[in-house]
Amino acid sequence: MKRLGWLLLVGLALAGEGERYLYVRWDAEKGQALLSNGAPLPPGVPLIPGQYVELKKGRLKPKQQWQPPQDLVRVYTPREVSRVVFSHERHFAALGAKGSTCESCHTTLDANKTWKSLAPTPALEPHGATSLGRFCATCHDGKTRPTSVPGNQSPLSTPIFTAFGRKGEASCAHCHAPKDHGQDFTSGHGELAEDGGSKQCATCHRGASGLTPQERALVQAFQRAQLALIQNPEDEKAFNAVLPANFCAYCHGLDREAWGGKD
Repeated sequence: MKRLGWLLLVGLALAGEGERYLYVRWDAEKGQALLSNGAPLPPGVPLIPGQYVELKKGRLKPKQQWQPPQDLVRVYTPREVSRVVFSHERHFAALGAKGSTCESCHTTLDANKTWKSLAPTPALEPHGATSLGRFCATCHDGKTRPTSVPGNQSPLSTPIFTAFGRKGEASCAHCHAPKDHGQDFTSGHGELAEDGGSKQCATCHRGASGLTPQERALVQAFQRAQLALIQNPEDEKAFNAVLPANFCAYCHGLDREAWGGKD
């Protein structure tokens, strides 16, 4: 037990200052699970890939929250505005499918370095010519619906939110993280929601007010698929599994307590 306690303290030290939450990331190249800050998993702690842990009083406390351990996440840090976190799995969830939907972006994305503005007027174009924000506006124009994207199986019928607008407008916060979100979107947001802030969260995050039984079943199936994919990266059926179109289910799909459940 003393050795385990020492290892947990080492894990805390490796986590770095200010990081309260970590999750178990699967490194496909190394074929091993690591903490999201790159530290090795302490032995004797029952964790699965994707699971969150809380750094509490020098120990790693396993949490109910879970996120896709192999999601391809890109973090962009522009000079003059706050960061943008792009998740492939969240986009697949909105589209309801993978496969051919990849080509909807990458056929054009991989062939270009600069982008023509699609904004209705120059005053509503907040992104520079080399900014991927201009490319994102191909779909994020306030008019395009997920159901119009080739290969989609989306349950969503409302138009995709816009990437157009004047710099500093509230609409920018759909992609650019507001200052109160913390570095990893976890700091304090649970406390805010519990104190009645979920309505505010719901203005941007689809699903902040609830999780249906059907959505939870999709999350459970997706988790099984993700773990199966770790065992067999060639498992096509597991690869094509998607999350429900519920933003908060990305982390809270196995955690009914987040919506007042009994788990």
